[in-house]
Amino acid sequence: MSPFPEVEIGSVCTLINGRAFKPSDWSKSGLPIVRIQNLNDPDCGFNYFNGEVKEQFLIDLGELLFSWSGTPGTSFGAFFWNQGKAVLNQHIFRVLVNEDQVDKRYFRYALNYRIDRIIAQSHGGVGLKHITKGKLEATKVPLPRLEEQRRISCHSRQS
Repeated sequence: MSPFPEVEIGSVCTLINGRAFKPSDWSKSGLPIVRIQNLNDPDCGFNYFNGEVKEQFLIDLGELLFSWSGTPGTSFGAFFWNQGKAVLNQHIFRVLVNEDQVDKRYFRYALNYRIDRIIAQSHGGVGLKHITKGKLEATKVPLPRLEEQRRISCHSRQS
């Protein structure tokens, strides 16, 4: 139980799902396609896309991303993208927070704080699960005042 008021995730951010690329879309050059394995392993190789991409699928340094599909315990979670301009693949949300209410660093912490609850709401086959956008948006996270969010996010980076 959190000592802070809780809000639904969808009330303080916008979630934009990545593009569904087919293997036939891949190329040897162009922008890297960010897949879940690239979030979990920064040394994992990339597929590339050398075509036109809608702005909503383009990401760059500092973007908050949320992997919402895969193996519970390894695939799900919030990450900051730190490898430059890229294209976002499906099964990863680009998380655009309302910065008047939410510190982005704190929100990453809050999403990962609730990861067990998020995974518990997911569904799918053995070993592979996913959560719907609606269920994720309805999940509640603690949301203290901005000053407290910043204090918590600074402390969590040092731990």
